[in-house]
Amino acid sequence: MIISDKIGNTHVEEMERILAFVTSFNVHKLLYAITEKRFDEDAIDKIRLDIGEQNIRLERQKHFLFNFTKTCNSEYALDDNKLVDSSARLSFRIRSGIKGVRNNLKDFYKKSRRRLPQGQSAPQAIDRSLIATDSYMKDLFGLESYPECVKMLFLEMVKFYNTMNDCLTEALRSLSEEKDIKGDKKRCLELLIQACDRSKQSQAIFIEAMENDPSLKAHMQQSDILRPNEYNPVLKAWVNSGGSEDFAKTYYHNCSPRDVGKITLYKTLTEADGDPDVMSCMTIFKCKLERAKKINYAISHFDSLLPEKPKRGQIPSTYLHAFMRWCSDTIGYETFLRYFNKRYRECGGKWEVITASALSGASAQSARSTNRYEEAKSNLMKGLDEMFPR
Repeated sequence: MIISDKIGNTHVEEMERILAFVTSFNVHKLLYAITEKRFDEDAIDKIRLDIGEQNIRLERQKHFLFNFTKTCNSEYALDDNKLVDSSARLSFRIRSGIKGVRNNLKDFYKKSRRRLPQGQSAPQAIDRSLIATDSYMKDLFGLESYPECVKMLFLEMVKFYNTMNDCLTEALRSLSEEKDIKGDKKRCLELLIQACDRSKQSQAIFIEAMENDPSLKAHMQQSDILRPNEYNPVLKAWVNSGGSEDFAKTYYHNCSPRDVGKITLYKTLTEADGDPDVMSCMTIFKCKLERAKKINYAISHFDSLLPEKPKRGQIPSTYLHAFMRWCSDTIGYETFLRYFNKRYRECGGKWEVITASALSGASAQSARSTNRYEEAKSNLMKGLDEMFPR
């Protein structure tokens, strides 16, 4: 029968099951397993040497694990971001020890020639291993009745399992602490603010250079590095949420220091510019700084570009389509309306906004160059020229 060395279905479950195993291990389980397997002294010595080597590696990993858990929960962002999940990070730091336990379990697993029923997954070694079973017979005479090699194996296993116990207990403690912090939005936001403050200090020379060199600042404002888009998902989420407590909770330990660095620079640039919507506008319309400022200003004063009393109290679709084309030749209806409607309402626009289908109808009029569309376009452009004289 094929035996899987997988333990549990998640990293946390794996650690919990291994911890339960090593804390319940005793000499009677080992003696029962050795008797059932009928190991000779050479086989026992081989297992002992393997466990000794595994423990040496685990002792080194224990040092790095404890150094990591000492400070990791006070840090908002962590390296090794490809792992993302903290349980994966912790499991990775003691991977040799976990692999050693898997191998050790398989050394004592109960063989069977029976084939698995079709479609049934292979049983896990921890469920088939004789040293992990609760159904065992205690040896009447104990360890003293066995050869010296068995005593040495038992001591080596106890030593290894004690080290494993220390590592797993600390790892699970750290995960529990992390869970408590994630349940506190305010605490997550505090840690994010602290991380941004430290990031700003570490980038102080670069920030000062931008303040003294307008061309460098303009370059960074237009750089893809600081565009809140699908290539910078954490930065995009931060911009969309306004740096809220919900964002802080979601991305605590779920982003890298590089992401925090981008948030810090973005925040510094937008604060220095005086308009927190400018960078977002630049990203959506793929335009330069001055153009973004004009777009934002035009939207905030859009009612002055419209007829005094639009029909049905709605923004005329022809005017809005002409304005969309003035803003960008490549932007889609949905994206444009999402940005326009949000800013128009925030700036106190008094008319009812329109839908993408209405904008699509205006686009059809534009293609046919109808008198209605051309008149609206002419009036809008005249208003924009007055708003931004050359």
